[in-house]
Amino acid sequence: MQVFVAGATGVLGRALIPRLLQQGHTVRALVRSPERGQQIRAPGVELVSGDLLTEATAQQLPTLVRGCNAVVHIATAIPRNPTEASAWEPTTRLRTEGTRLLLEAARAAEARYYIQQSIAIAYPDGGERWLDETTPLDRSPQRATVCKPVITMEEMVQAVDPAELGWCILRGGSFVGRGTAQDTLVARLREGQLVVICDGSNFISPIHVADMATAIIAALQPAAVGRIFNIVSTPVRYGEYVDHIAALLRVPPPPRDLSMPCPPSFRCSNEAARSVLGWQPVHDIYEDVVPAQQ
Repeated sequence: MQVFVAGATGVLGRALIPRLLQQGHTVRALVRSPERGQQIRAPGVELVSGDLLTEATAQQLPTLVRGCNAVVHIATAIPRNPTEASAWEPTTRLRTEGTRLLLEAARAAEARYYIQQSIAIAYPDGGERWLDETTPLDRSPQRATVCKPVITMEEMVQAVDPAELGWCILRGGSFVGRGTAQDTLVARLREGQLVVICDGSNFISPIHVADMATAIIAALQPAAVGRIFNIVSTPVRYGEYVDHIAALLRVPPPPRDLSMPCPPSFRCSNEAARSVLGWQPVHDIYEDVVPAQQ
């Protein structure tokens, strides 16, 4: 298939594109600049210039997508300082305006498949409970900055008749691997700057970016159409996760700040993706923590 990828030069796009090529697909990649496109340039990759947040690209998008069999929306602009609500605006626009534009372009192009990246942290705090795809997303005002645009995005996708456009939503876990937030965590541990909020008993549901990429490819099949899947590895308690990384780095485990309220707990199940897509994570979530030469 010819696959149109929005978000092609991000950490997930860089993992996805070579794997699409290995499976015999060709790629039309939307890139914001020729310089950014160089990192994914390869035989079988067609680079097209555009920015989903500009009016010019919005008008050109149906033409850019024309001839593609599948559209993959993995474009985000996750802020470096996620505590600032205004810093989320570009990602909010990509998840709302960008999704609307790509859905319209995919339908106009009569694409067969549309894959939408979503996030598993849009679930409410689950405590010790397992969270599957039937769990409603978090509509609380406290987490509206992150969750409200995700809910809007997913509702836009689900409003499309899957017989007209074969959509699938993949709720990815917290990314690990080279180029992800795991790098920042490792740096803070090395510098002795990381403090665990509360006691660290909350669950996280990580996913290696390479495994997220293979899940996208696995979703390009009829069985995935009209479905939502959690794409996560085995959940782990956050305190155990950071303590294990500290041990790999041979640095002291980070202290706990018990005066702070515990963060939400996301113990997400990947059973549906395993059984329906035939997908499973194969990468160790710690494999990129210590460079091979060490």
